[in-house]
Parts: sequence; structure tokens; C-alpha cells
Amino acid sequence: MTSSSSGPRTTTAPGNSRAPWSLAWVGWCLAAAVPAVGHFLIPASHPVAQVVSYCLVSAGTAAAMAVGIRLHRPAARSVWWLLAAGQVMYAGADIAYFVTTTGSETNYPVLANVLYLAQYLLVAAALVLLGRRRSPQRNTAALVDTAILAVAAAVLWWVFLIHPAVAAPGFSALDRVAATIYPVMDLCVLTVAIRLLLGGGARQTSYQLVLAFLGLTLFADTAYGLLTLHGMYENGGWSDAVYLVSYLALGAAALHPSMRRVAEPVEGRSGATLYRVVLLAVATLVAPVVLAVQNLRHAASSDLVVVTASAVLFLLMLTRMAGLIAAQRRIAMTDGLTGVHTRRHLSDALRAERERAARHGGSFAMLLVDVDHFKHINDTYGHPAGDQVLREVAGRLRDACRDTDVVARFGGEEFAVLVTGEVPGRLAALAEELRQRIAGAPVLVDNRTAITVTVSIGAAVLPGTASTEELLVAADGALYAAKRGGRNRVVVGDAEWTTAATPAGSDPADVDRQIQRWTALVSEAVRRRADHQNVPVSMVAGVCAAWALLRTAGPDRPAFTAEQARAELRRCRGVQFHPHAVDEFLALEAAEVVGTPAAAATPLLPATLG
Repeated sequence: MTSSSSGPRTTTAPGNSRAPWSLAWVGWCLAAAVPAVGHFLIPASHPVAQVVSYCLVSAGTAAAMAVGIRLHRPAARSVWWLLAAGQVMYAGADIAYFVTTTGSETNYPVLANVLYLAQYLLVAAALVLLGRRRSPQRNTAALVDTAILAVAAAVLWWVFLIHPAVAAPGFSALDRVAATIYPVMDLCVLTVAIRLLLGGGARQTSYQLVLAFLGLTLFADTAYGLLTLHGMYENGGWSDAVYLVSYLALGAAALHPSMRRVAEPVEGRSGATLYRVVLLAVATLVAPVVLAVQNLRHAASSDLVVVTASAVLFLLMLTRMAGLIAAQRRIAMTDGLTGVHTRRHLSDALRAERERAARHGGSFAMLLVDVDHFKHINDTYGHPAGDQVLREVAGRLRDACRDTDVVARFGGEEFAVLVTGEVPGRLAALAEELRQRIAGAPVLVDNRTAITVTVSIGAAVLPGTASTEELLVAADGALYAAKRGGRNRVVVGDAEWTTAATPAGSDPADVDRQIQRWTALVSEAVRRRADHQNVPVSMVAGVCAAWALLRTAGPDRPAFTAEQARAELRRCRGVQFHPHAVDEFLALEAAEVVGTPAAAATPLLPATLG
């Protein structure tokens, strides 16, 4: 063994090594600070030197951005090139303005103003493109919020900046045009920036520096307009310092390594946070507060504009509230895993369909679909694979059903399909089509593994005079018969199946499934009480499991009689079990809808109770 191979080797962890250009943004800030500070140290008697130092920072920012783009090679180069082009326009406008106005009485040189306005357009285009890349999906809530904040800002700009300049005596036509067009362009950039900010997602250092550039620039523009309006602006003032700091932030944003990830897509969010609500509330109050201030100042010339803005803000807030309500309703009626409806929505649709059938003397039908051997799938391939199976089964059910049918996740690996309209002649055919659709193609649970999935389907159709509970029980009995008949089959029940089926044999899973079905029926009855309370499903399941345990003979005790079991539940009512859960269970048991004595002992029942 040679000494070179036996001796220790020193390695540097990747996380501890820095590329030489990773701190280029710091170097830019330090270098650009020199002419920035020099701009304020140069005496006013040397205006050329002041302008040169100012333009060095402005033009240097564009150069720094070009270097950053070539250095880091971001995926969204067009965003950064547009920002760089906008900065070139701004630096060129500053130079053109100084050259044109030196020794001249011209206040608004054409070339300088064209370049200034071009900078606004390029920056706005860059922000729009950046926003679309970060949030490619449509986000109506963010658009409405942006509109609310933009209208509030427009009220402030109009009342305190635009209208005073337009209405002021002694202003030329060019003065009035400039006093209008530049604040309007600022508002456009502000609107796009707000939309970008409300899009959410990761806020890298480069992203924050871009936002700092936008905020500082808009603040300096507003300050410049107000100072000019009141005759207080002078070269080398504090507003120039704000502009220079904004340039440093933009150059640093382009040179920072995180600029590569600024345009990466982000996950959408609803935006219904306390911070957002407070911000929107403040924005909505801007117009009435400004109106009150104007009245106190006896300046009513902008009343019509402010009142109109108040009405627009009110309508926008109503739109936002309607969106939040729709989003909450969508969440409440959609199962988060599979994307089909929830059981609560199914219950509402089932009652509506039953009422329709009763009015027209028709019938209503339901399919209960249970994934065969689902526990084996979870145990063999893992819970993520089981979730994928549920998603795929739900998708195939939804694709095979009509738009008017209601597909819902009934619980666990069970789904329900409420078949609307007149269905007696086609129910069995529809159920068989669903079974074949699911079994016909394997389910890909990961990139390499495809498994065959089958389902058992219980179908029932009853006249509109029957209750929703009877339809559920009939479909449940048919499903149980399909499972007992060997699975991967369809069984159609009828009015004679309206008494809850009892698991036969000694399969613990059969008894456990029966308890789950009792729980579904009792939970629905509890929810429909006039004095409805939010009784957790676990409490209802505890009552159902207790009944099954009492009515099942154990190794060292006989089974309770029905009357003994009822007395035991009443004794525990309000002590161990929720009163509403006990009352509704006993009512349904008396009607022979639930609670048929279980014939098999099962070790799963104590676990169900816990």
C-alpha cells in the first residue's frame, strides 16, 4: 500500500464551499455604494458631477443585471432581460433629460419622457411574465384582492396627487399630462406587483430584493410627485437616495444565486388568512375615510370619484365573500383524497332525489361499491398505494357515470353512487358496467407496480314512498350479499332487503363492516334531528360497537338479550355515550333498521370501542 493511498484525505463538504460568484451581489452593493454616496457629497455647484455619479449607479444596475443573467443562467431569462431593458431605458432617460434640459427652458423633453414611459411598460411586462410563471393556474381570489388594493391606492393617488396637480392654477398642459400619466403608470406597476405578491410561494432573497426595488421606486415616485406639486423638490434630496437604494436592490437581486429559482411555480393558496382579511378591510375603508377627511377640509371636488370608488370596493368585497363561501362549500362537499363528493353532500342529494321521486311517483336508486381485499392492498403495497387505488377507483366511477349522478366516498374503501332519474330498467346494467370498468384495467400504484383491483357492488331501487334509510339498508344488504357470494360481482336488492343484514359466520371483518354501516345510518339520523348537535362519528361508532359486543356471546359469558342490551345503553346514556347517539340508535333498532344480533364473536369489537 502506498503512502498516498494510506494517508488521510481532506475533503470539503459541498455545503461549506462557495462558488467565487456567490457573493457577487455583495460586491455589487459595496461598489455601487461609492458613486451613490458620492452623489450627495458632491457640491451642488457641480451638477454635472452629480448627474454622472447618479447615472453610474443607474446604468451600472443594468450592467449588473446582464452579468447576473449570464452568470446564473436562470430558466426565466426573459423576465430578467425585460427588467434589465427597463433599467437601460431609465438610465437613458436620465441622461437624455440632463442633456436636453441643461441650458434650456424645456421641462419635458420628448426623448426622455418616451424612455421613462418605456421603462414602466418593460417592468410591468416583466412582472406579468414572472407572475404567470410562478402561478400558472388561475387564482380568482388573488385577482379580486389585487383589484381591491389597487382601487384603494387609486383613491389616494387621485385625491392627493393627480387631482390637485390637474386642478392647480398656473400648470401648463404638459404639466397636467405628466401629473396624470406618471401616477397612472405607477398604479399599473403597483397593481401587477400586488398580484405577484399575493401569489404566495417561497420568497427567495432575490425575490425579496425585487419587491424591495418595486416598493422603493413607487415610494420615491410618489414622493417626487408630491414634492414637485408643492414646490419642495430639489436635486440631491432624500427622494434621490430612495431611488439609488432601489437600484442597488435590483442589481443585487440579479446577482444573487437565488435568482435562478425566482420564477419556479408555486403552490396556489386561498389567501383566507387573518393578515389578508385585515389588509382588505383597511383597503375597503380607505375610500370612506378619505371622503370624511375631504368633507372636513371642505374639499368636495373629488366626492364623485371617491363615492364611485367606495361602490366599486363594496362590490369587490361582495365578490370576494361569495368566492370564499363557494370555496368553503366546495371543500365541504369534496373528498380531499379522491376528489368525489363527501357523504354529507350525498345525504343532501339523496334526500332531494327521494323528494323528487315521491312528487312524481317515481323511484330512486343507489349503488354501494366496496373495493375487494383493500386491507391486503394496504398491507402488501403500503398506504400510499392504497390511496392511489382509491383515487383511481373514484376516477373510473366518475367517468362511467352521468353528470347528473352523484358519486361520493361513503367511508373507508366504500363508494356510493346516487343514480338520478328513472332507473329501474338500467340499474343492473350500470352496476355491471362500473364493475367491468374497474376490473378491466390494472391500477398503477407506483412507477413499476400495476395491480388488478376488483369491486363488489350492491344496488337497490325503491319507490319514492320509501325512506332514504330504507334505500341505504337495501343497498347495504345487497353489497353484503355480493361480498358473501365471492366478491367481484353485482347484487341488486329490492324492498324486501330493507332490514339490516347480519354478518354470518365467524369472520371478524364482517362484523366490523356491519358496525361501520350501522354507524353511517345512525350518524345520518343524528344529523337530521331538530336539535342537531355536532356529534363526532367516533361517539356514534362507540354505541354501535357496544351493542354488537353486548349481543355477541363471549368465551366466558352469554350474549345479552335485546332488552338487556337496551337497558345497558340507557344506563350509559350521558355517562359513557352521547345521549343523541344512544337515542337515535335505539330508535332505529326498534324499527329493525340497525342492531340485528351479531352471530359471531370477534376480537375486533373491543378495538372498535377504543
